[in-house]
Amino acid sequence: MRFSVEWIDGGSNGAAEERATLCDLRIYVSDQNACRFVDFVSNEDTEALIVPAVHLAEGLATDWWLVFGGRDREHRIQRYRTGFALPDLSFRADGSTFEVTGKSFYSKNPHLRFPFAGDETLPRGAAEATLAGFIEDVVDRLAGEGVRNSEVAVCWSRVAESRSDPDELAFCEASGALGLDPYAIPEDAARFIEQAHELFSDEPLIEFLAGVRGRARSCAVADQVDQVEARPAEQSNLPELGHVADQIEQAIRYHRDDRPWAVGYRAARAFRHALGVGAHHRYASHAILARQLGGARFEPARLFSGVRALVARTDGGTRIHLHDHQRGSRSADAGARTNNFAFARAVGDAVCFRDTRRSVINDLHHAERQATGRAFAAEFLAPVEGVVDMFGDGYDAEEIADEFDVSSYVIEDQIRNQNRIRGACHTLD
Repeated sequence: MRFSVEWIDGGSNGAAEERATLCDLRIYVSDQNACRFVDFVSNEDTEALIVPAVHLAEGLATDWWLVFGGRDREHRIQRYRTGFALPDLSFRADGSTFEVTGKSFYSKNPHLRFPFAGDETLPRGAAEATLAGFIEDVVDRLAGEGVRNSEVAVCWSRVAESRSDPDELAFCEASGALGLDPYAIPEDAARFIEQAHELFSDEPLIEFLAGVRGRARSCAVADQVDQVEARPAEQSNLPELGHVADQIEQAIRYHRDDRPWAVGYRAARAFRHALGVGAHHRYASHAILARQLGGARFEPARLFSGVRALVARTDGGTRIHLHDHQRGSRSADAGARTNNFAFARAVGDAVCFRDTRRSVINDLHHAERQATGRAFAAEFLAPVEGVVDMFGDGYDAEEIADEFDVSSYVIEDQIRNQNRIRGACHTLD
Protein backbone atom coordinates (compact mmCIF):
# COMPACT_ATOMS: atom_id res chain seq x y z
CA MET A 1 0.00 0.00 0.00
CA ARG A 2 1.22 3.50 -0.77
CA PHE A 3 -0.14 7.03 -1.08
CA SER A 4 0.62 9.33 -4.01
CA VAL A 5 -0.15 13.01 -3.39
CA GLU A 6 0.35 15.82 -5.93
CA TRP A 7 -0.45 19.18 -4.38
CA ILE A 8 -2.62 21.67 -6.25
CA ASP A 9 -1.96 25.37 -5.68
CA GLY A 10 -4.58 28.08 -5.74
CA GLY A 11 -7.59 26.04 -4.66
CA SER A 12 -10.89 27.84 -4.12
CA ASN A 13 -12.01 25.94 -1.03
CA GLY A 14 -13.39 28.07 1.75
CA ALA A 15 -11.36 26.57 4.62
CA ALA A 16 -7.64 27.32 4.77
CA GLU A 17 -6.79 23.69 5.64
CA GLU A 18 -8.67 22.48 2.55
CA ARG A 19 -7.10 25.06 0.24
CA ALA A 20 -3.61 24.17 1.47
CA THR A 21 -4.03 20.41 1.05
CA LEU A 22 -6.01 20.22 -2.19
CA CYS A 23 -4.35 17.48 -4.20
CA ASP A 24 -4.53 14.73 -6.78
CA LEU A 25 -4.80 11.66 -4.55
CA ARG A 26 -3.98 8.09 -5.49
CA ILE A 27 -3.89 5.16 -3.04
CA TYR A 28 -2.27 2.01 -4.37
CA VAL A 29 -3.26 -1.38 -2.97
CA SER A 30 -1.35 -4.35 -4.39
CA ASP A 31 -0.04 -1.90 -7.01
CA GLN A 32 -3.58 -1.06 -8.18
CA ASN A 33 -4.93 2.45 -7.95
CA ALA A 34 -7.95 2.34 -5.64
CA CYS A 35 -8.75 6.01 -6.37
CA ARG A 36 -9.40 5.48 -10.08
CA PHE A 37 -13.04 6.27 -10.82
CA VAL A 38 -15.57 6.67 -13.61
CA ASP A 39 -17.63 9.87 -13.66
CA PHE A 40 -21.18 8.99 -14.70
CA VAL A 41 -21.88 12.55 -15.84
CA SER A 42 -18.94 12.90 -18.22
CA ASN A 43 -18.37 9.15 -18.66
CA GLU A 44 -14.66 9.78 -18.18
CA ASP A 45 -12.23 7.39 -16.52
CA THR A 46 -10.03 9.37 -14.12
CA GLU A 47 -6.88 8.22 -12.33
CA ALA A 48 -6.85 10.58 -9.33
CA LEU A 49 -9.31 12.12 -6.93
CA ILE A 50 -9.12 15.88 -6.47
CA VAL A 51 -9.71 16.23 -2.73
CA PRO A 52 -8.30 18.06 0.30
CA ALA A 53 -6.03 15.51 2.00
CA VAL A 54 -6.48 17.11 5.42
CA HIS A 55 -9.67 15.24 6.36
CA LEU A 56 -8.27 11.79 5.61
CA ALA A 57 -5.02 12.60 7.45
CA GLU A 58 -6.87 14.02 10.45
CA GLY A 59 -9.14 10.97 10.65
CA LEU A 60 -6.20 8.57 10.54
CA ALA A 61 -4.31 10.55 13.19
CA THR A 62 -7.36 10.74 15.45
CA ASP A 63 -8.10 7.00 15.18
CA TRP A 64 -4.47 5.85 15.16
CA TRP A 65 -4.73 3.86 18.39
CA LEU A 66 -8.12 2.41 17.49
CA VAL A 67 -6.64 1.17 14.21
CA PHE A 68 -3.47 -0.39 15.60
CA GLY A 69 -4.81 -1.38 19.03
CA GLY A 70 -8.09 -2.79 17.77
CA ARG A 71 -8.68 -6.42 16.90
CA ASP A 72 -11.64 -7.79 14.94
CA ARG A 73 -12.59 -4.28 13.84
CA GLU A 74 -12.61 -2.76 10.37
CA HIS A 75 -11.84 0.94 9.90
CA ARG A 76 -13.29 2.36 6.70
CA ILE A 77 -11.65 5.49 5.36
CA GLN A 78 -15.00 6.71 4.07
CA ARG A 79 -15.65 7.83 7.64
CA TYR A 80 -13.22 10.65 6.86
CA ARG A 81 -14.64 11.83 3.53
CA THR A 82 -16.31 14.99 5.00
CA GLY A 83 -18.33 15.64 1.86
CA PHE A 84 -15.62 14.50 -0.59
CA ALA A 85 -15.48 11.20 -2.43
CA LEU A 86 -13.15 8.44 -1.24
CA PRO A 87 -12.85 4.80 -2.32
CA ASP A 88 -14.26 2.06 -0.11
CA LEU A 89 -11.05 0.96 1.61
CA SER A 90 -10.91 -0.59 5.06
CA PHE A 91 -8.02 -1.39 7.41
CA ARG A 92 -7.73 -4.15 9.96
CA ALA A 93 -4.78 -5.01 12.23
CA ASP A 94 -4.24 -8.37 13.92
CA GLY A 95 -1.06 -7.52 15.82
CA SER A 96 1.71 -8.55 13.46
CA THR A 97 0.03 -7.91 10.12
CA PHE A 98 -2.19 -5.25 8.60
CA GLU A 99 -4.90 -5.95 6.03
CA VAL A 100 -6.18 -3.45 3.49
CA THR A 101 -9.39 -4.40 1.69
CA GLY A 102 -11.06 -2.52 -1.14
CA LYS A 103 -14.58 -2.99 -2.49
CA SER A 104 -16.04 -1.61 -5.69
CA PHE A 105 -18.21 1.33 -4.80
CA TYR A 106 -20.90 3.53 -6.35
CA SER A 107 -21.01 7.07 -5.03
CA LYS A 108 -24.30 8.93 -5.44
CA ASN A 109 -22.98 12.36 -4.50
CA PRO A 110 -20.88 12.94 -6.52
CA HIS A 111 -22.08 10.34 -9.04
CA LEU A 112 -18.96 8.17 -9.41
CA ARG A 113 -18.00 4.51 -9.62
CA PHE A 114 -14.83 3.14 -8.05
CA PRO A 115 -14.13 -0.21 -9.75
CA PHE A 116 -11.26 -1.35 -7.54
CA ALA A 117 -11.79 -4.52 -5.52
CA GLY A 118 -8.84 -6.26 -3.95
CA ASP A 119 -6.72 -6.58 -0.86
CA GLU A 120 -3.19 -6.48 0.43
CA THR A 121 -1.55 -7.77 3.60
CA LEU A 122 1.58 -6.10 4.87
CA PRO A 123 3.66 -6.18 8.06
CA ARG A 124 2.44 -3.88 10.77
CA GLY A 125 5.64 -1.83 10.69
CA ALA A 126 5.27 -1.18 6.98
CA ALA A 127 1.65 -0.10 7.47
CA GLU A 128 2.59 2.28 10.27
CA ALA A 129 5.32 3.81 8.14
CA THR A 130 2.96 4.27 5.18
CA LEU A 131 0.14 5.91 7.15
CA ALA A 132 2.53 8.03 9.23
CA GLY A 133 4.29 9.20 6.07
CA PHE A 134 1.01 10.35 4.57
CA ILE A 135 -0.05 12.19 7.72
CA GLU A 136 3.33 13.87 8.05
CA ASP A 137 3.24 15.00 4.42
CA VAL A 138 -0.10 16.68 5.07
CA VAL A 139 1.16 18.31 8.29
CA ASP A 140 4.26 19.59 6.50
CA ARG A 141 2.17 20.95 3.63
CA LEU A 142 -0.08 22.84 6.05
CA ALA A 143 2.93 24.35 7.81
CA GLY A 144 4.53 25.27 4.51
CA GLU A 145 1.35 27.04 3.44
CA GLY A 146 1.25 29.05 6.66
CA VAL A 147 -1.59 27.13 8.35
CA ARG A 148 -0.53 26.93 11.99
CA ASN A 149 -1.93 24.81 14.83
CA SER A 150 -4.20 22.79 12.59
CA GLU A 151 -6.20 20.04 14.24
CA VAL A 152 -4.32 17.32 12.38
CA ALA A 153 -0.94 18.81 13.41
CA VAL A 154 -1.93 18.96 17.08
CA CYS A 155 -3.38 15.45 17.01
CA TRP A 156 -0.39 13.94 15.19
CA SER A 157 2.08 15.66 17.51
CA ARG A 158 0.38 13.98 20.45
CA VAL A 159 0.39 10.56 18.75
CA ALA A 160 4.04 10.92 17.69
CA GLU A 161 5.06 11.79 21.25
CA SER A 162 3.24 8.72 22.59
CA ARG A 163 4.86 6.48 19.98
CA SER A 164 8.31 7.59 21.15
CA ASP A 165 7.71 6.49 24.76
CA PRO A 166 7.37 2.68 25.19
CA ASP A 167 5.19 2.90 28.31
CA GLU A 168 2.94 5.57 26.80
CA LEU A 169 2.70 3.61 23.56
CA ALA A 170 1.63 0.45 25.44
CA PHE A 171 -1.08 2.35 27.32
CA CYS A 172 -2.39 4.06 24.19
CA GLU A 173 -2.57 0.79 22.29
CA ALA A 174 -4.32 -0.86 25.24
CA SER A 175 -6.88 1.97 25.21
CA GLY A 176 -7.39 1.40 21.50
CA ALA A 177 -8.00 -2.29 22.19
CA LEU A 178 -10.90 -1.22 24.42
CA GLY A 179 -12.14 1.08 21.66
CA LEU A 180 -11.30 4.21 23.67
CA ASP A 181 -9.35 7.40 23.03
CA PRO A 182 -6.28 7.23 25.32
CA TYR A 183 -6.26 11.04 25.63
CA ALA A 184 -9.82 11.18 26.97
CA ILE A 185 -10.17 7.83 28.71
CA PRO A 186 -12.48 7.42 31.72
CA GLU A 187 -10.72 6.82 35.03
CA ASP A 188 -12.33 3.41 35.59
CA ALA A 189 -11.14 2.21 32.17
CA ALA A 190 -7.61 3.46 32.89
CA ARG A 191 -7.61 1.55 36.18
CA PHE A 192 -8.85 -1.56 34.40
CA ILE A 193 -5.97 -1.33 31.91
CA GLU A 194 -3.46 -0.90 34.72
CA GLN A 195 -4.75 -3.94 36.56
CA ALA A 196 -4.88 -6.03 33.38
CA HIS A 197 -1.26 -5.02 32.71
CA GLU A 198 -0.27 -6.66 36.00
CA LEU A 199 -1.49 -9.96 34.54
CA PHE A 200 -0.74 -9.67 30.83
CA SER A 201 1.73 -7.84 28.63
CA ASP A 202 2.35 -7.08 24.96
CA GLU A 203 -0.01 -8.85 22.52
CA PRO A 204 -1.74 -11.00 25.19
CA LEU A 205 -2.74 -7.77 26.95
CA ILE A 206 -4.14 -6.30 23.75
CA GLU A 207 -6.08 -9.47 22.90
CA PHE A 208 -7.45 -9.71 26.43
CA LEU A 209 -8.65 -6.11 26.37
CA ALA A 210 -10.03 -6.35 22.83
CA GLY A 211 -11.91 -9.47 23.88
CA VAL A 212 -13.68 -7.74 26.75
CA ARG A 213 -14.50 -4.64 24.71
CA GLY A 214 -18.25 -4.09 24.89
CA ARG A 215 -18.55 -6.32 27.97
CA ALA A 216 -18.73 -5.15 31.56
CA ARG A 217 -15.22 -4.31 32.70
CA SER A 218 -14.35 -5.26 36.26
CA CYS A 219 -11.32 -4.15 38.23
CA ALA A 220 -11.62 -7.47 40.09
CA VAL A 221 -10.05 -9.35 37.19
CA ALA A 222 -6.83 -9.92 39.16
CA ASP A 223 -8.81 -11.49 42.00
CA GLN A 224 -10.61 -13.71 39.50
CA VAL A 225 -7.31 -14.88 38.00
CA ASP A 226 -5.86 -15.49 41.46
CA GLN A 227 -8.88 -17.59 42.36
CA VAL A 228 -8.57 -19.73 39.23
CA GLU A 229 -4.82 -20.16 39.61
CA ALA A 230 -5.22 -21.15 43.27
CA ARG A 231 -6.82 -24.43 42.23
CA PRO A 232 -4.81 -27.61 42.95
CA ALA A 233 -1.96 -27.82 40.43
CA GLU A 234 -2.97 -31.27 39.16
CA GLN A 235 -6.26 -29.81 37.86
CA SER A 236 -4.45 -27.61 35.33
CA ASN A 237 -0.80 -28.62 35.04
CA LEU A 238 0.36 -30.41 31.86
CA PRO A 239 3.93 -31.51 32.68
CA GLU A 240 4.56 -33.22 29.32
CA LEU A 241 3.50 -30.24 27.21
CA GLY A 242 6.86 -28.52 27.47
CA HIS A 243 8.72 -31.70 26.50
CA VAL A 244 6.64 -32.14 23.35
CA ALA A 245 7.06 -28.45 22.52
CA ASP A 246 10.83 -28.89 22.78
CA GLN A 247 10.67 -31.65 20.16
CA ILE A 248 8.89 -29.48 17.63
CA GLU A 249 10.72 -26.21 18.28
CA GLN A 250 12.05 -26.07 14.72
CA ALA A 251 8.56 -26.52 13.25
CA ILE A 252 7.04 -23.56 15.08
CA ARG A 253 9.65 -21.02 14.04
CA TYR A 254 8.37 -18.25 11.85
CA HIS A 255 9.45 -18.31 8.22
CA ARG A 256 9.64 -15.23 6.07
CA ASP A 257 6.18 -13.94 5.14
CA ASP A 258 4.49 -16.42 7.51
CA ARG A 259 0.97 -15.56 8.58
CA PRO A 260 -0.14 -16.53 12.11
CA TRP A 261 -2.33 -19.37 10.87
CA ALA A 262 0.61 -20.89 8.99
CA VAL A 263 2.54 -21.40 12.23
CA GLY A 264 -0.55 -22.90 13.85
CA TYR A 265 -1.08 -25.44 11.08
CA ARG A 266 2.59 -26.40 11.02
CA ALA A 267 2.82 -26.74 14.79
CA ALA A 268 -0.30 -28.92 14.92
CA ARG A 269 1.01 -31.37 12.36
CA ALA A 270 4.41 -31.55 14.09
CA PHE A 271 2.69 -31.94 17.48
CA ARG A 272 0.67 -34.91 16.24
CA HIS A 273 3.81 -36.48 14.84
CA ALA A 274 5.59 -36.04 18.17
CA LEU A 275 2.68 -37.74 19.94
CA GLY A 276 2.80 -40.57 17.41
CA VAL A 277 -0.77 -40.24 16.12
CA GLY A 278 -1.83 -40.34 12.47
CA ALA A 279 -4.14 -38.22 10.37
CA HIS A 280 -7.18 -40.36 11.17
CA HIS A 281 -6.66 -40.52 14.93
CA ARG A 282 -9.61 -39.05 16.82
CA TYR A 283 -9.56 -37.09 20.06
CA ALA A 284 -13.06 -37.61 21.40
CA SER A 285 -12.42 -35.53 24.52
CA HIS A 286 -10.06 -32.88 25.80
CA ALA A 287 -9.40 -35.22 28.74
CA ILE A 288 -7.71 -37.73 26.41
CA LEU A 289 -5.20 -35.14 25.21
CA ALA A 290 -4.74 -33.83 28.77
CA ARG A 291 -3.80 -37.34 29.94
CA GLN A 292 -1.29 -37.66 27.09
CA LEU A 293 0.30 -34.44 28.31
CA GLY A 294 0.53 -35.64 31.90
CA GLY A 295 -2.71 -34.13 33.20
CA ALA A 296 -4.41 -37.27 34.50
CA ARG A 297 -6.51 -35.24 36.96
CA PHE A 298 -7.17 -32.26 34.70
CA GLU A 299 -10.49 -30.50 35.34
CA PRO A 300 -12.22 -27.54 33.65
CA ALA A 301 -12.81 -24.39 35.68
CA ARG A 302 -15.21 -21.46 35.81
CA LEU A 303 -13.61 -18.44 34.13
CA PHE A 304 -14.71 -14.85 33.70
CA SER A 305 -16.92 -13.65 30.87
CA GLY A 306 -15.57 -13.88 27.34
CA VAL A 307 -12.58 -16.09 28.18
CA ARG A 308 -12.56 -19.67 26.91
CA ALA A 309 -9.24 -20.63 28.49
CA LEU A 310 -6.40 -19.07 30.46
CA VAL A 311 -2.83 -20.22 29.75
CA ALA A 312 -0.18 -19.62 32.40
CA ARG A 313 3.51 -20.40 32.15
CA THR A 314 5.36 -20.88 35.43
CA ASP A 315 8.65 -22.37 36.58
CA GLY A 316 6.70 -25.53 37.24
CA GLY A 317 5.49 -25.84 33.68
CA THR A 318 2.44 -24.87 31.66
CA ARG A 319 -1.01 -24.71 33.18
CA ILE A 320 -4.22 -24.48 31.19
CA HIS A 321 -7.40 -23.37 32.90
CA LEU A 322 -10.25 -24.37 30.59
CA HIS A 323 -13.65 -22.79 31.01
CA ASP A 324 -16.26 -25.54 31.34
CA HIS A 325 -18.48 -24.96 28.32
CA GLN A 326 -20.71 -27.92 29.16
CA ARG A 327 -22.29 -25.92 31.95
CA GLY A 328 -25.29 -24.17 30.46
CA SER A 329 -24.64 -25.56 26.97
CA ARG A 330 -27.63 -26.38 24.79
CA SER A 331 -26.49 -30.03 24.73
CA ALA A 332 -23.82 -32.18 26.32
CA ASP A 333 -22.32 -33.00 22.90
CA ALA A 334 -22.08 -29.34 21.86
CA GLY A 335 -20.46 -28.41 25.17
CA ALA A 336 -17.99 -31.28 24.91
CA ARG A 337 -16.98 -30.26 21.40
CA THR A 338 -16.53 -26.66 22.48
CA ASN A 339 -14.37 -27.80 25.40
CA ASN A 340 -12.34 -29.97 23.04
CA PHE A 341 -11.67 -27.17 20.56
CA ALA A 342 -10.97 -24.53 23.21
CA PHE A 343 -8.52 -26.86 24.96
CA ALA A 344 -6.70 -27.56 21.69
CA ARG A 345 -6.54 -23.81 21.00
CA ALA A 346 -4.96 -23.30 24.43
CA VAL A 347 -2.41 -26.06 23.78
CA GLY A 348 -1.56 -24.37 20.48
CA ASP A 349 -1.08 -21.02 22.20
CA ALA A 350 1.16 -22.63 24.83
CA VAL A 351 3.25 -24.35 22.15
CA CYS A 352 3.58 -21.48 19.67
CA PHE A 353 4.16 -18.65 22.19
CA ARG A 354 6.36 -20.12 24.88
CA ASP A 355 7.84 -16.89 26.22
CA THR A 356 4.58 -15.40 27.52
CA ARG A 357 3.63 -15.46 31.19
CA ARG A 358 -0.15 -15.49 30.65
CA SER A 359 -2.57 -15.35 27.76
CA VAL A 360 -6.24 -15.91 27.10
CA ILE A 361 -8.22 -17.83 24.53
CA ASN A 362 -11.27 -15.79 23.55
CA ASP A 363 -13.71 -15.13 20.72
CA LEU A 364 -11.54 -12.79 18.63
CA HIS A 365 -10.85 -13.95 15.06
CA HIS A 366 -8.61 -11.31 13.49
CA ALA A 367 -5.99 -11.37 16.24
CA GLU A 368 -2.54 -12.89 15.87
CA ARG A 369 -2.56 -15.39 18.73
CA GLN A 370 -6.22 -16.33 18.37
CA ALA A 371 -5.73 -17.05 14.67
CA THR A 372 -2.68 -19.18 15.45
CA GLY A 373 -4.54 -21.16 18.10
CA ARG A 374 -7.59 -21.74 15.90
CA ALA A 375 -5.42 -23.02 13.06
CA PHE A 376 -3.59 -25.32 15.48
CA ALA A 377 -6.83 -26.69 16.93
CA ALA A 378 -8.41 -27.31 13.52
CA GLU A 379 -5.41 -29.15 12.10
CA PHE A 380 -4.70 -31.02 15.33
CA LEU A 381 -8.25 -32.27 15.93
CA ALA A 382 -9.25 -32.72 12.27
CA PRO A 383 -6.07 -33.15 10.16
CA VAL A 384 -6.68 -32.03 6.61
CA GLU A 385 -5.46 -35.29 5.07
CA GLY A 386 -7.95 -37.33 7.08
CA VAL A 387 -10.75 -34.86 6.36
CA VAL A 388 -10.07 -34.74 2.62
CA ASP A 389 -9.86 -38.54 2.43
CA MET A 390 -13.31 -38.87 3.98
CA PHE A 391 -14.69 -36.08 1.81
CA GLY A 392 -13.35 -37.85 -1.28
CA ASP A 393 -15.10 -41.03 -0.13
CA GLY A 394 -18.44 -39.23 -0.21
CA TYR A 395 -18.90 -38.21 3.43
CA ASP A 396 -20.43 -34.78 4.00
CA ALA A 397 -19.20 -32.13 6.45
CA GLU A 398 -21.60 -33.18 9.22
CA GLU A 399 -20.53 -36.82 9.02
CA ILE A 400 -16.84 -35.90 9.02
CA ALA A 401 -17.43 -33.55 11.96
CA ASP A 402 -19.01 -36.42 13.90
CA GLU A 403 -15.96 -38.58 13.16
CA PHE A 404 -13.48 -36.01 14.49
CA ASP A 405 -15.70 -34.55 17.23
CA VAL A 406 -15.54 -30.97 15.97
CA SER A 407 -18.12 -28.64 14.48
CA SER A 408 -19.05 -28.82 10.80
CA TYR A 409 -17.66 -25.28 10.44
CA VAL A 410 -14.19 -26.59 11.29
CA ILE A 411 -14.51 -29.30 8.65
CA GLU A 412 -15.72 -26.85 6.01
CA ASP A 413 -12.77 -24.56 6.78
CA GLN A 414 -10.32 -27.47 6.55
CA ILE A 415 -11.65 -28.46 3.14
CA ARG A 416 -11.67 -24.86 1.91
CA ASN A 417 -8.16 -24.19 3.24
CA GLN A 418 -6.53 -27.49 2.27
CA ASN A 419 -4.03 -25.93 -0.14
CA ARG A 420 -3.15 -23.23 2.35
CA ILE A 421 -2.56 -25.87 5.04
CA ARG A 422 -0.38 -28.02 2.82
CA GLY A 423 1.60 -24.96 1.78
CA ALA A 424 2.20 -24.00 5.43
CA CYS A 425 3.30 -27.53 6.30
CA HIS A 426 5.47 -28.34 3.28
CA THR A 427 8.69 -27.72 5.24
CA LEU A 428 7.83 -30.68 7.48
CA ASP A 429 7.67 -33.16 4.60
